[in-house]
Amino acid sequence: MTNLPLLLALVACLNVAKTEAIADPTERAIARALPRIAQGAETYTTHRTCFSCHHQATAMMTLSAARARGFAVEPGSIKKQVDFTLESFRPDLERIAKGQGVPGGNTMAAYALFALDVAGHPANDTTAALVEYLLARQKADGSWPALANRPPTEGSAFTDSALALRVLQIYGPAKDAKDADDLRERIDKAFRKGTEWLKEAKPGTTEDKVFQLRGLVWAEAEKKDIETARNALLKEQREDGSWSQLADLDGDAYATGTVLVALRQAGLAVDDPAYDKGVKYLVKTQRPDGAWIVQTRSRPVQVYFDNGDPGGKSQFISIEATSWAVQALLELHPVR
Repeated sequence: MTNLPLLLALVACLNVAKTEAIADPTERAIARALPRIAQGAETYTTHRTCFSCHHQATAMMTLSAARARGFAVEPGSIKKQVDFTLESFRPDLERIAKGQGVPGGNTMAAYALFALDVAGHPANDTTAALVEYLLARQKADGSWPALANRPPTEGSAFTDSALALRVLQIYGPAKDAKDADDLRERIDKAFRKGTEWLKEAKPGTTEDKVFQLRGLVWAEAEKKDIETARNALLKEQREDGSWSQLADLDGDAYATGTVLVALRQAGLAVDDPAYDKGVKYLVKTQRPDGAWIVQTRSRPVQVYFDNGDPGGKSQFISIEATSWAVQALLELHPVR
């Protein structure tokens, strides 16, 4: 009779040995982390029924980017997360289209649309409802503020506003779409107001600065505005190659990963000394189990549950940090 636990342990050992035999340190770090991210996203769906930025959005973004570069991603793992995301919104589409019924507010709506796009999901009734939600929730000043303060991911109007600008571009109707003039006009107006807000608002945290830069790039802002935002981030790199979430905190993988991804989007080359230092920091600080651990600074709003990810009560921010770190490392590997 087959000893299944022993067989699984042997397979795991073989996979670890195979991973550790990879010569390129960034490729090895990516190969270590991908199973951890995929497993975390898979396990989350057994504990919760609602979409999350930490276990769905960043996982879908990372796994999709890895697959595009030829890394091994379990067939169907991305589709399962897409289906889970759609199912979490589908029961309440009518209310969502009226600007209601999204527990995580603008952050959840914008991240869900962004992740669906990265995963290659086409427009449908769910994306249409979420677009209407964002249009209804934009403030008069042009921003999309966060509903709750759960830093770093949730709490920044810069994050929500930048993502909203991007997904309105992606999931709005085509310029030549029939019977869509009113929606197109509302989206264009929201886009203009959001872009102006991003240009004029003063960022405070690294999260703010990252998404101000990304939003300006997506909005095709003037070159000088993009360069100013990019240079502001470059000046804040620590001696060890990292970035920190706040000026009085140590550098960590979440801040470093998000900054590197934003800098790449803004045109920084992967062989730039700043990018190289950031990559070396990430490779050095990864744990043998594939994760990067970042301590939470967010006050809990839900009863804690153990998803099985590394980090204990910091596991949500840690799996996000792991995903962002991998996305930054993936930039060194061309899309195939």
